[in-house]
Amino acid sequence: MLLHELLDDPALGLEVLVPGRTDRPVRWVHSIEVADPGEFLRGGEVVLTTGAWQRLGQTPAAWVAEVAGAGAIAIGFGRLLPADEPPAELVAAATERGLTCFVVPVAVPFVQLAEAFVAAKRVEWEAPLRSQLEHHGAIVAALCAERGVDSVLRVLRRRLRIEVAVVAGTTTHGPVPEAGCPVALIGEGLADASLVLPRPLAELDVDVQAAVSSAMPFLALELERERAVRATEQRYAWEVVEWIATGAPAASVTARLELLGVPVERRLRCLVVRGAAPDAVASVLAPYLLVERADDVVCLVGEDVSRVAVAGYVGVGQAAAAGELRVSLLQARHAADALAARGVEGWLTHEQLASPAVLLAAQDPAVLRALAHTVLGGVLDSDRDRGTELVVSLRAFLDGGGRWQETADALHVHINTLRHRMKRVEELTGRSLASTADRVDLFLALRAL
Repeated sequence: MLLHELLDDPALGLEVLVPGRTDRPVRWVHSIEVADPGEFLRGGEVVLTTGAWQRLGQTPAAWVAEVAGAGAIAIGFGRLLPADEPPAELVAAATERGLTCFVVPVAVPFVQLAEAFVAAKRVEWEAPLRSQLEHHGAIVAALCAERGVDSVLRVLRRRLRIEVAVVAGTTTHGPVPEAGCPVALIGEGLADASLVLPRPLAELDVDVQAAVSSAMPFLALELERERAVRATEQRYAWEVVEWIATGAPAASVTARLELLGVPVERRLRCLVVRGAAPDAVASVLAPYLLVERADDVVCLVGEDVSRVAVAGYVGVGQAAAAGELRVSLLQARHAADALAARGVEGWLTHEQLASPAVLLAAQDPAVLRALAHTVLGGVLDSDRDRGTELVVSLRAFLDGGGRWQETADALHVHINTLRHRMKRVEELTGRSLASTADRVDLFLALRAL
């Protein structure tokens, strides 16, 4: 409370004789009638008196000198009768010392000034507590409306008017203030979590420090709750992926997916991503479900998922109903295997995987060379040593669907020459071109080259 607030209180009706400095804070309101008041004062007081110390032989000038010397800021002279006036010497001494001097009406007891001061101080002392209670209530109300760390942060930003964020591991809530100063959040499993402030906590206003301190337990609890919910959801999600992989009943799979918020009325696809972090996958795909399974990240996405840039090997299965995803999961895993085997990051769908060329491309190059030489070794040797052009002729024959005349025309040779070459291929490979199985072996061996 400042001195002018006490002097201006209309309920007190104080008459100011010497203004002095009224912008100083009042430490206490104290009634003193002793001749030597200095030892009873600590500084900053408003001293009230009726002048009874004059009967003890003390002069007004000396009395004011002791009051001023002890650090008091004002003297209030109380009238006992309406006609009473403060001694002129007292007023003069107060003026000389720069003390505020005022008169207290007969109808106003000194205790009323003390009560006014205490009431004002009570409001002042209660203000921070009320502010903290209001802040606490605002957070509770916000969490009742919407749970989560972001809900608490919105209250902090609105009431404190400073930027704040929470960083927990690889997850960030809110924009991190430039040159942010982290304050650790204390809670189970929150060693990696902190509240980030624009300045060190000790440099902020006391009210802001108190508000931040009161909000931190809420933030820690919300982080713990969110992590517990995610852990539970992840466990349920992992179980449902296991159900899908093992062919559990469609009704069980559908019920669990619906519980996890997956739109079971839509056709879905399984994606298997290898060599990428789950957070990176989630940020670009926004899947309905994401599960870490062994070395893979398994996702459930909509039928119309768009190809996006994901670091790693991405296998995509066919679209299917929510309860019939086992084949889609197997296809996606097979496609991811095919990409990983070749060491080529990218995106491979089950339709692309259906091509024999893609199946071969998924194999190790050394294995492909061995396959080609096992089947076509004699043919390759003949072409190298004798220039027989058997490989070219065989490829043209198989690509042309085994049509003799069309193949001969394409090679610009007589049909009998082509027949002779194919007979030589059969002799060198031990395969018959009349056999579909042998034709497939020869076709794959040529592709393996």
